[in-house]
Amino acid sequence: MLNQRIEAARPIARKIHEVEKSLNLTMIQMGELMSSIAAARLAPGTRFSLTAGMDASEKLIAAADKTARSYREVVEAHGHLAEDRNDAGLQTVSWGDVFECPPDSASAATEVSPPLRVVESA
Repeated sequence: MLNQRIEAARPIARKIHEVEKSLNLTMIQMGELMSSIAAARLAPGTRFSLTAGMDASEKLIAAADKTARSYREVVEAHGHLAEDRNDAGLQTVSWGDVFECPPDSASAATEVSPPLRVVESA
């Protein structure tokens, strides 16, 4: 019975890590794309207008914001899955520094985190 639970949980653990990684890679690629757009405007001899690529950059910023929010939601889902894993009596398997598991909600509730502050956009 335990082996069946372990085998059923393994693909979930692999997939949640894959989703987290893909969202991180997406954020990296979006940042590189936005940087490339700005660099193209500044490149000598290109004669792009000062606002070239701004509409696209604004859309990319909005998409990056949504991607970051999606990542946060996936990490929170990962925490809930960690709780379910504990409830099912499955031990945590350490994957080293590669696959860190977020704390489950119960242990996170006892930790004190620094207060958040609102940052206004320019």
